[in-house]
Amino acid sequence: MINPKDSNLSVCVCFWTAIILVLSGCSGPFDRKMGLSDLDSPNPAVRIMAIKWAGDNKASSAIPQLVDFLQDEDTSVRFFAIEALRRITGTDRGYDYKANPHLRAEAVERWREFLKSNGSQNYEN
Repeated sequence: MINPKDSNLSVCVCFWTAIILVLSGCSGPFDRKMGLSDLDSPNPAVRIMAIKWAGDNKASSAIPQLVDFLQDEDTSVRFFAIEALRRITGTDRGYDYKANPHLRAEAVERWREFLKSNGSQNYEN
């Protein structure tokens, strides 16, 4: 059975994804190249585009910041962060962007342990 809350959340994520994709073809902050510095943008849309850029370019140096984004209050930021981490590392370490905060925190701790054990070395599974 589909949980109505999950359904609404999925619709919201799909909506914001569509908005971001539409905006990426428009002028403004999206008609310049994205880079890791854009991860620090106060604009969530720019941050999301930078997160997507990091995943598309397998920017392993962004992994610590992407892990931080897994705790963001914005569902879309969390969604794109875990997708970028999957693209870079090939795993999600059990993280679900729509899970309750307690379960998300447990998964983020697994990511942090992984980062501690690997340092800045190989981020492959």
